[in-house]
Amino acid sequence: MAELELKTLKQLVYNADELYGDEVFLTEYIDKKFRNTSFREFRNSCDSIGAWIQTIFTEKTHIALVGATSYEYLSAWFGVQCSCNVSVPLDTNNTPENIADELARSDSKMVFLDEKHVKDIPLFKEHCPQVEYYVHLHSPAEGMLFLGDIKEKFAGKAPVGDVTEDDLAAILFTSGTTGKSKGVMLTHGNLIDNTTCCPEDNYHGRRLLTCLPIHHVFCFTIDILHSLWHGVNVCVNDSLFHLQKNLKLFEPEYCTFVPMIASTILVRMQQAAKKIPLKKMIAHEVFGKKLIGLVSGGAYLSPDIIKGFREFGIDIAQGYGMTECSPRICTAIFNCPKPDSVGKIVNRCEVKIVDGEIWAKSPSVMKGYYKNPEETANTLSEDGWLRTGDLGYKDDDGYLYITGRKKNLIILSNGENVSPEEIENKFATFRPIKEMVVYEDNQVITAMIYPDPDYKSKDIQAEIRKKIEEVNDKLRSEMRIVNIVFRDKEFVKTASRKIIRARIHE
Repeated sequence: MAELELKTLKQLVYNADELYGDEVFLTEYIDKKFRNTSFREFRNSCDSIGAWIQTIFTEKTHIALVGATSYEYLSAWFGVQCSCNVSVPLDTNNTPENIADELARSDSKMVFLDEKHVKDIPLFKEHCPQVEYYVHLHSPAEGMLFLGDIKEKFAGKAPVGDVTEDDLAAILFTSGTTGKSKGVMLTHGNLIDNTTCCPEDNYHGRRLLTCLPIHHVFCFTIDILHSLWHGVNVCVNDSLFHLQKNLKLFEPEYCTFVPMIASTILVRMQQAAKKIPLKKMIAHEVFGKKLIGLVSGGAYLSPDIIKGFREFGIDIAQGYGMTECSPRICTAIFNCPKPDSVGKIVNRCEVKIVDGEIWAKSPSVMKGYYKNPEETANTLSEDGWLRTGDLGYKDDDGYLYITGRKKNLIILSNGENVSPEEIENKFATFRPIKEMVVYEDNQVITAMIYPDPDYKSKDIQAEIRKKIEEVNDKLRSEMRIVNIVFRDKEFVKTASRKIIRARIHE
């Protein structure tokens, strides 16, 4: 583990080079070959890109990135940091129109992108006249700069200067589950604090498979920043469609998931267990033989899922946070003695409960929303507390518990408050239900359900109704599901696989 004092992301990259040098940082599988990049090679690549950027811009500039996780993408991301500028990672799976909107609202003047978005450049140019340069991450393309040419021309050169911990490092847009996305301003101090808030000492040289979208702060902080700090080998999963293949290919010791991925994998293992009783053998077949544990974040993970993985000899730990806190408020605890919790509150973070809502205060809390003072004031108190919007409580041992989202809270005509998530979690491991959203309709609790199309049943709806009756018998009267609506397609989701509740009727 790094002992050097860190204040900026540039220092993080440089210290990783000094501490871990020729050890492998990134491993990719491209064209049926492994490509390894050492910590030193990564620092040199970031330096060359940073030096080039400083020849283009003399004042602090916002520079966007649109693409999937790769050596090139990460080199560009940290090249921006080494040049003392601001990174603006955007969701590569967003619509071209939404990407253009966020490019414009973030005041980005340069864009690094991959092949997927070359066709969108005319649209970007129309809506984002402030963008001066487009750089292709992976190959030469007509009318664009090419990152490979830049790195070759500026090889051996390094950018000058550094920033302070209070300077803006990145603008990350929220998923926008309830409306227009907001640009979260995170400083170097925010991200460094969150990287180092849990000083574990047993990760050096470990192998991690990164699976989640790189623009998402959970993936970026836990998989990338944390790995630079500890000297971890990050293996890149190129697509969720290839996850099963890549788990066996890379044989990671750790993986980071969101609950939906974890649930899907657990269901498949449980199906396999009906034919192969040796659960440890199934776990090895899915994850390889080197797995130590899984980390879940991004949404609440039901204790039933944690229990289900433990039956296969796999420990899955969940943490808690949000983009506005860089993101960790709680860290994942392996072999957690309190599986109902979302982990233990991290170092240097204070948590208090205000009218049932979780408030957090730490050096990781954002500077505010970019050019959005009204939303900033709604989210940050005058004395720096972050209103998370989550409902919950904490115990005397520093563990935090989530009961739902404040904005999703159902208030019935009799004054009773119902958290839909509390009901939904009762069905987290029930095989026939693929997705479920609970909401209020005409003052009664309604469940909209997408049955699992891969589940074999003579009457899947009857099975679901029977399960709902069983759960209802154990719920308080005001929480019982009265109406059931079945749908024949998945719910609309964000890039991090969260269901967008405002669009459940689409």
